[in-house]
Amino acid sequence: MRKNSWFIYIVLLLGIFVALEANAFSTPAIPYISADFGISVANSGVLTLLASAAAIALSPLFGRLGDQIGRKKVIVAGLIIFVLAQTLKVFTPHVSFYLVGALFQGVGYALIFPNVFAYIPELFPTEKRGKAIGLFMLFSYIATGTGGAISGALIETWGWRSVYAVSAFLSLIGLLLISLFVPKSERGKKSELDYKGVTIFMTAITLLVGLPLIYTNFGVSWLIGGAVTFVIVLLVFLQMQKKEKNPTVDLKLLKMKGVYIPSILIAVQNFMMLSILMSLTFLAADNPNVSALQVGMITTVLFTTAMVISPLIGYLLDRFNPIYLVYLSIISGFIGIVLYLRVDMTSSLMTILTVMAFVGICSSLLNASLMKIVINYTPEDKKGVSTGTFTLFKDLGLPIGSTLGLTIYGLSTSRGFDSAITASATELGLNAEQTVQLIEAKTTGEIPMALDTILAQANVQFTELLSTANMESVAAGIQTLGIINLALFIVIALISLGLLKLKPMSVEVPELNVQQNTVLEEV
Repeated sequence: MRKNSWFIYIVLLLGIFVALEANAFSTPAIPYISADFGISVANSGVLTLLASAAAIALSPLFGRLGDQIGRKKVIVAGLIIFVLAQTLKVFTPHVSFYLVGALFQGVGYALIFPNVFAYIPELFPTEKRGKAIGLFMLFSYIATGTGGAISGALIETWGWRSVYAVSAFLSLIGLLLISLFVPKSERGKKSELDYKGVTIFMTAITLLVGLPLIYTNFGVSWLIGGAVTFVIVLLVFLQMQKKEKNPTVDLKLLKMKGVYIPSILIAVQNFMMLSILMSLTFLAADNPNVSALQVGMITTVLFTTAMVISPLIGYLLDRFNPIYLVYLSIISGFIGIVLYLRVDMTSSLMTILTVMAFVGICSSLLNASLMKIVINYTPEDKKGVSTGTFTLFKDLGLPIGSTLGLTIYGLSTSRGFDSAITASATELGLNAEQTVQLIEAKTTGEIPMALDTILAQANVQFTELLSTANMESVAAGIQTLGIINLALFIVIALISLGLLKLKPMSVEVPELNVQQNTVLEEV
């Protein structure tokens, strides 16, 4: 049956291709959706918050569900929900409906991806899993790479709603492909699923990811209250998990170096990737000389770079220790962050795309190598829950990168703008009230006539003053976010040293069952 494994696997990848592309569609659309609904840069992370929280919290649960009832059923259900979620976004009259659609998109994602990932050890022996992972990454990055440019073109032509209309249609095609051509997978022993635990866990994740938004809108006291609530909910969840026979998060797995170290590394890397991607997307969208298509190119270059090197990574994974690729990816990440620190409003689009190329290399190398480490270091009967746990941490870095990254960038640029305006006002001899009027002009676009007269007498143009302040504010945002990412990468470089003592498990992969043979032959 293994001679047919590649056919099954490719159909699976074609099926989820459209769902992966749908996720890439959203990134270039976020600045335009935020503007349409009147959401500030610092608060734009709310648009991805619920989708991310659902995907993170539910991935281990649905990975375990796939172990029990068969992965195909779970993947098909996920694609159905995904289609409905994207359709709701198309017709949303208000941001609240959009958020509901985002929530269901996260549910669909959690149903689909851990189970496609878990098909790898079911379909392939150990010596072929590197190639399978490389192909998984190739399809993933083709989807996400083309998604950015397509999204930018759609937005420029028909507006952001067209992005989700196309996404719903393509996801429907994926649903049909998997329904028709993928045979049923092995079923494991049925057991109770921890729905109560996953509900509490999702609450905890939502609180964690939403803390930057709480601070932005309500201040420090609410932030402290939210953080305390998160800790309490998390402690309750962990106590419940200790008593569960089939917990949402298997704490025993998190004691294994082959699971917890890759989980930490991928979470931090994804924070870096998303925070840099989103900040540069907003930077480009704020530039009147950059079109929506060019904004989409930022996402496209990130994932296209990763796509191009994915086949090479698959080849290397089957021949070398994946830990070597982990260190190579960290080096690429360092280079990307250093280049990012040099970006400002005067930087060319090519400079921004170069940053994303190095970030893409880092992402591709690290994802693939850590995936193989997790697969090889997990007991055979827990492949689904271990891949779900890894997916949980992988996805945790994405919303934190979006919400916290945009919050840091938004607040830093806002404070940088205020500081630049205040400094200019002091040089011009303006009073406090006039300084406030200049700061408010960033939103209103105009100043009182008396203030305009004062500026004219000083031979200063209002638009140039705002432009200069805006450039300085962007520089402040980039510096703050870049230094934070640089510090985090130093930390994960140290943590990754723990992988050197790792000894992968050697596990025989059983032949696929007769039912699969029959189904495939009928197809």
